[in-house]
Amino acid sequence: MAAASSRILFRLIILAFGYFALGMLGKVLPFSVFQANLVCLPAGVAVAALLRWGMHYWPAIFAAQLALVLNAYGFDLANALLIGALPVAYTMAYTLTAWMLRISGFHYTLDRIRDIFLMMLGMVVGMLVLSVMEVAILYQAQLLSIDRLLSSLLFGWVANVLGILLLLPLLLNITWNEFLGFWRRHTRFALLAVTLVTIEWAIFKFAPDDADQYMLFAFLVVPLVILISMRTGITGSSIVVLVLSIVAMASTRVGDLPELAQSISQPVWALWVLMGTLSMVGMLIVALQSSREMAERALRNSETKFRAVIENAQDGIVSIDEQGRLVEFNHAAEAMFGYRREDVLGKMLVDTLIPPAMRDAHRQGHQRYLASGVSTMLERRLELSALRADGTEFPVELTITSLKEQGVPLLTGFFRDLTERRKVETEIRNLAFYDVLTTLPNRRLLLDRLHQAIAASIRHGKHGAVLFIDLDNFKALNDSRGHDVGDLLLVEVARRLRQCVRNEDTVARLGGDEFVIVLEDLSMGLEQAIAQTKQIAQKILETINHPYQLGDIEHHNSSSIGIVLFNGNFVSIEELLKRSDTAMYEAKAAGRNTLRFFDPAMQAALERRVDMELQLRLAIVQKQLRLFCQVQVDEERKVFGAEVLLRWQHPDHGLLSPKEFVAIAEDSGLIVSIGHWVLYSACQQLKAWEGKPGFDGLQLAVNVSARQFRHVDFVDEVRKILQTTGADPSLLKLELTESVVLDNIADAIAKMNALRELGVRFSMDDFGTGYSSLAYLKRLPLTQVKIDRSFVHDITEDASDAAIVQAILAMSSTLGLRVVAEGVETEDQFALLQGYGCRYFQGFLFSKPLRIEDFEALLQDKDFFL
Repeated sequence: MAAASSRILFRLIILAFGYFALGMLGKVLPFSVFQANLVCLPAGVAVAALLRWGMHYWPAIFAAQLALVLNAYGFDLANALLIGALPVAYTMAYTLTAWMLRISGFHYTLDRIRDIFLMMLGMVVGMLVLSVMEVAILYQAQLLSIDRLLSSLLFGWVANVLGILLLLPLLLNITWNEFLGFWRRHTRFALLAVTLVTIEWAIFKFAPDDADQYMLFAFLVVPLVILISMRTGITGSSIVVLVLSIVAMASTRVGDLPELAQSISQPVWALWVLMGTLSMVGMLIVALQSSREMAERALRNSETKFRAVIENAQDGIVSIDEQGRLVEFNHAAEAMFGYRREDVLGKMLVDTLIPPAMRDAHRQGHQRYLASGVSTMLERRLELSALRADGTEFPVELTITSLKEQGVPLLTGFFRDLTERRKVETEIRNLAFYDVLTTLPNRRLLLDRLHQAIAASIRHGKHGAVLFIDLDNFKALNDSRGHDVGDLLLVEVARRLRQCVRNEDTVARLGGDEFVIVLEDLSMGLEQAIAQTKQIAQKILETINHPYQLGDIEHHNSSSIGIVLFNGNFVSIEELLKRSDTAMYEAKAAGRNTLRFFDPAMQAALERRVDMELQLRLAIVQKQLRLFCQVQVDEERKVFGAEVLLRWQHPDHGLLSPKEFVAIAEDSGLIVSIGHWVLYSACQQLKAWEGKPGFDGLQLAVNVSARQFRHVDFVDEVRKILQTTGADPSLLKLELTESVVLDNIADAIAKMNALRELGVRFSMDDFGTGYSSLAYLKRLPLTQVKIDRSFVHDITEDASDAAIVQAILAMSSTLGLRVVAEGVETEDQFALLQGYGCRYFQGFLFSKPLRIEDFEALLQDKDFFL
């Protein structure tokens, strides 16, 4: 605090002394007129001190000005108004000037034209106020007559303005250390300054007395002032201008008071103009020089920053000229593409960074842009592929901008490598839609897949199913072996579940040990859909039951499965999951390691099928299956063969047709063993009829199921049966459906040709009901086709059925195939078919299916022989 007070007191003393000294100096030097200085230098000191040190230094100005007034006018009561008012006026005017400069944003360094203008405006207004107050006070004190008011006002105003103009720039910018070292730093310009002052003195000393001439000569120093201002800045310029002004005033005769009172003399005006011109020129040159240097510095900084931004940018920045050659390639681009900057500059972008597949499109787009100046790729974020130096392609985000450099159009691309972002996006997607442990879809993705499955069910009318799977006793494993072992089990279960279903089905993990499977594209029929679902669920149960090797632990596990079927969107997704979950708990309640359907009707149907399957297995063992035969006749109603038909003699339900049990046999796999028995029994019957009158040469047609025919050992099976029974292969006719043959045409043809070599014949059953059989018919080794009963039933009433039958007959005749029309029930059908050229028939019109003994009795009673 004491140091600050001492500093303030010291400055007050310095300011008061300096102000008073300059005021007194003006009285001594020859440029004083009527006790008033031609240039009022104390004004510059006062305003500079108030701006630089603060407005609170005004008491020093007041005291110094009071001393000057007392010195000029003495002290007596007659001059009391003058003595008291003048110091107040001066202090107020200087304070006003400093305040206006402060609030206007005036910059002390005067390195802007704006600051020079503000300084001029402030001192002109402030000193005008001072001159008006001063003249008014002098007039009131009767020291100034009315005819001198205007000249005195003008004189005082200009003198104070020039005093501020000459000293304010110097005092605002120089420091004591700078003053001491100024000439040392600018030694090479000292001689120039001395020469300039000497020239100015010589002009005023030796020029003719004619004022116009020597004042004109005085302006010859302006170029030198400009040079010094450019070299030394505001400080050097202000010092030189101040010295030149003093020399000019000291060398000029300004006349006596009476002349001045009439009008300001020509030398005074010339001096004022000279000093003002030198000062303004110096400041303007410094300001312009500073502005230029600032602009150059800003440009250099801008270029440096721009280069730094380019080189330190995270994005790869690449520029090409109008030929497509690389002219810019920053560090990020080097790291991204694998090239060094110096190796690619000057090379064609299209041959360096563009993948081969995109090069033609790039060339065409670049040419269109050069021709039209328009491109759809500018200022847009594009995701494309780019080429690294090693030849690998990678995804990038590209933004292209266009600019001109010295009239040359440049295209700049900002590349961002998307490789990591794509990885992150994939990881985020996996976290959002997949279970982290098993990589199976999670609940969110399951709901989406289930929504799609329901939509597909609506479109195609097919059933779908939701299987809710819960591992039995999983908590016990976690508690006893730890969660790590439990996780190993979950991962293995997930792998096994994937293997149990098709690729288009969905296996998801809801959490914990709960899994859900969505089956799509099941059968349209409910019974068949139930059977398909049950088969898959049974497979899952068996698969999960297999032992697990969890590290060094062998573990056995089972599961409980709840099932709900859907067809369309009659039930919401949430309800489907709820029902499957309910069914799963019912499976657990039933003893675990089992499955349950939610719908009681479905459950009952499933139980009936399961029961039927068990009974069918028993039927095979207990030989409850029976062979029936239905005669096949020619156009003269002569029997030439028969079709073997299967019946089940159920102990409780009586005689069952194939419709009631064949589907169960197919789904359970029992059809293979049943088919083998039928085929073996038919061959035994052929052997039994061999040489028997009326039966010798009778052909038997046996239906072959899809599973049986697709079995890899089917050909060997038939060969072995023929060898075992000794039946004549030429009397055995195997009937295949279109779907069986066309499912794998190459395999079917190979098997049929192998059996054809043995003498076995083939018939196409249900011909015409498919869509592709005509295209493959000529490739199959067939001897007979059967017109499906669906065409025969309405042949007398439906023209379309009649046309189809005629077409089949015509085509078969061309290929040399025998045609059997099955399902003939009326004489009208028989007659119409004969009229179309059909020669062989089968149906209730001739005989219903009969047991073997009844069939034999029928042929013997009617004496039908070939």
